[in-house]
Amino acid sequence: MGVSTTWTGSLSSSYNTSGNWTNGVPVATGTAVIDGSVSITGGVPSQPDVQRFYVARTYTGAIGSVGTPLELDCSELSVDNNTSGSTHYIHLDGATYASKTVMVDGLKTGNALYLSGDLDLVIVESTFLGTVHLGNSASKVATVNDMTIMTSAGTVDASVPANVAFVTGAVLYMTAGTFNIGENFGTNGTLTLTGGTVNVNEWTATTGDSLVVSGTGATVNWNAGSTGLTPSSVNTVNTLTMVNGTFTTVSNEKAYVGLGTITQYGGTVNLQSPFPNIEINTAFNSYAGSFNAPKQSVLTTTAK
Repeated sequence: MGVSTTWTGSLSSSYNTSGNWTNGVPVATGTAVIDGSVSITGGVPSQPDVQRFYVARTYTGAIGSVGTPLELDCSELSVDNNTSGSTHYIHLDGATYASKTVMVDGLKTGNALYLSGDLDLVIVESTFLGTVHLGNSASKVATVNDMTIMTSAGTVDASVPANVAFVTGAVLYMTAGTFNIGENFGTNGTLTLTGGTVNVNEWTATTGDSLVVSGTGATVNWNAGSTGLTPSSVNTVNTLTMVNGTFTTVSNEKAYVGLGTITQYGGTVNLQSPFPNIEINTAFNSYAGSFNAPKQSVLTTTAK
């Protein structure tokens, strides 16, 4: 575990002050444990490298602030907060640890964490109750490679497009909870949904993106599209595969909504909505399940 040191904040809110730690400022091969009630100032510490950074369940202080997250270079970040303490703003960057794993847990409700930087793997645990925001700002972007969402009552919010960038080939897996999206999964990115709810607010078409809905209780609310006369192909997911669950546009109020290839083996595809013109641009292959055609559109493809 290397050198372990625990935050006390006995002198100030400065991360760089040795007296604020039980064993001095964290070192590159060590473990930092954040506990107590004193907040930590954001910005780039003079020693940002630490192998493990653990926010304890009993910690009640804040970490960083809006616009000034605490910038660290670590391989493992664990935020496990049960109390109703202040929000944590953390940015992971640097070259010492290229592969970064983030574990998010705890019973803290509300805005629990704003997370940005190079994120190789993000796991949101099943008992997490609050909201994780991906990205701190347009200059502190969350670059996500793999992410697993298991929270039954929490939310992952990626609804600000400028703050999130999924890498090419990103792999996302969701079993429960709520996932709000304001862009796409990245080129050749895949989201497999076995449970929970995905709310797609905006979407920019990209190559090879794939959405797989396979769980009985899984729901995708597709609210993306054009507000004007932009071609529907500009705002479409490339491939939608339905095995179970529900894909719906019933709340979509955009003017022009497009989808790429839909392959349906089960579940419900509901393209009814009181307003949009909806198109399937490539193909609709339907073998089983329930399909509700758009109210105001004429589909150019027919189900097999």
